[in-house]
Amino acid sequence: MRANSYSRCLQSGSALIVSLIMLLLISLIGVGSMQGTILQERMASNLHDRNIAFQASERALRVGEGWLAGSAGSASTNDRLDEPESWDGATDAVTVATNDNQLSADPAYHTGWVSVFCPGLQAGAACFDRFAVTSRGQGGTDTSIVILQSMFMPQPL
Repeated sequence: MRANSYSRCLQSGSALIVSLIMLLLISLIGVGSMQGTILQERMASNLHDRNIAFQASERALRVGEGWLAGSAGSASTNDRLDEPESWDGATDAVTVATNDNQLSADPAYHTGWVSVFCPGLQAGAACFDRFAVTSRGQGGTDTSIVILQSMFMPQPL
């Protein structure tokens, strides 16, 4: 009986301390993995929001090019934007109604005359007016903004 009481004296609660340390380590690992998951979720959400803004801006760009193909004469008086990357969509913008609930605002486009382009050196060759079409789209939030610009040359009339 004496050996049994001796082994009880040596344990003195070390199992409790070891289990608490293990529980603390497992909790830290769990909290770290949750933070990583939340960060990945935010990154995926931001990428989705930017993709929506890009698609809206692309749509406005195509609508602007389509309008320009049929109305190049009336667009030749528009000046192109000096700084398209800082364009806020308010100056001479044409809004494209999308009826898309995912967007925080409808996209817009602006057309501006750039120059005349004459590809042929021969007499009587057709010359083209070159226009800059700039579009601005917002995603699901007003902080997700994509601005695109293309150079467009409609067929001469």
